[in-house]
Amino acid sequence: MTDKPQYSVVLPSWDEEPNIRPLAERIAATFSGMGINNWEAIWVDNGSHDGSLTLLKELHAQDERFKFLSLSRNFGHSGAVACGLDAACGERVVLMDGDQQDPPEMIADFAAKLDTEELDVVYGQRKKRHKEGAIKKMSMWLFYRIWKRTSYIDIPLDAGNFCLMRRVVVDALTSMKERGRFVPGLRAFVGFRQAGIGFDRPARGAGEEKTNFWILSGIAIEGLLAFSVFPLRVLMISGVIAMVLSILGAALLTIAHFTGVFGMGPNITFVSVVVLLIGGLNMLGIGLIGEYLGRIYSEVKQRPIYVVRESEL
Repeated sequence: MTDKPQYSVVLPSWDEEPNIRPLAERIAATFSGMGINNWEAIWVDNGSHDGSLTLLKELHAQDERFKFLSLSRNFGHSGAVACGLDAACGERVVLMDGDQQDPPEMIADFAAKLDTEELDVVYGQRKKRHKEGAIKKMSMWLFYRIWKRTSYIDIPLDAGNFCLMRRVVVDALTSMKERGRFVPGLRAFVGFRQAGIGFDRPARGAGEEKTNFWILSGIAIEGLLAFSVFPLRVLMISGVIAMVLSILGAALLTIAHFTGVFGMGPNITFVSVVVLLIGGLNMLGIGLIGEYLGRIYSEVKQRPIYVVRESEL
C-alpha cells in the first residue's frame, strides 16, 4: 500500500458491535470485486458502551486497512462524521452509516457513475425504506420536501449521508468548522457536479434502532434552520396578519360599543381569541428566534466538534 489510499470509507458508529464484522467483510469483498487493494475503512466509535472498540482493535490487528477513532463521549452523528472526514486521506471518500442500511456494494455503482459522467459527488437517494414505521416514512418524506422548498440552496430529495466524494469535495467540507453540521445540506452548499442513484434502503443489519422521534426532530430542525431564514419570514408575515386582524377587530368592537349597529356590546369572546392569537404568535416568535440565537451561541464559543480518546490510523 502507498501512503495515500485510493478509497477511504468513513463509518460513524454507536453501539453497533453486531454490525461491525459483517460490514467489514462486505466492504472488503466490494473492493476486492472492484480490483482495488489500496483502501481504508475508518470507524468512528461515537462513545459506544458495548464491545465495539474491542472488536475494532481486533479487526485492525488482522488487517491494518480497518482503522478506528474512539471519541471520548457521544458527540452526535454530525460530530462523528466530522471526525471521520477529517481523518480520511483517500483520493475518494465514501460516507456511510455503520448499521448496514447503506449497502457497501453500491460503492462500485457510485464509482462507475462518478467516472462515466465525470462527477464529483454521487449520493444515494432512498426510494423505499424497509421495516420503518409509516409515521417515520411520512415524516422523512415531508421533511425533504419542506426543506427543498424553503432552503436557499438546491437540495436533492431523499438523499442522506450515503455518498462517494472526490478529494476536492471532502477538503471543502472539512474546511467549514461550523458546529451545526448537517451533511446533506453542506454537501449541496459546496456545489460541484453531483448526481444521485436511487436505491431501496434495507433494514438495519442487527441491533436496535438508535434514532427516535426527538433525535429525528432535532436533525430536521437543524437542517431547516441551518440553510434557510424562511421560518423568520413566515413569522414576520404572521405578525403582520395578526396586527391587521387586531386592528380590524378593535375597530369592529368600537363600532359595536358606541352604535349598537350589531346589536351587541363588547364581545369578550372575540377579544379573548385575539389576545390568545397574539400571545401565541409572540411565544412562537420568541421560541423561533431562540433557536437561531442558540445556534449563534454555539458557534461563538468555538468548542471542538469532537474529542478523540483513542485512535489507530
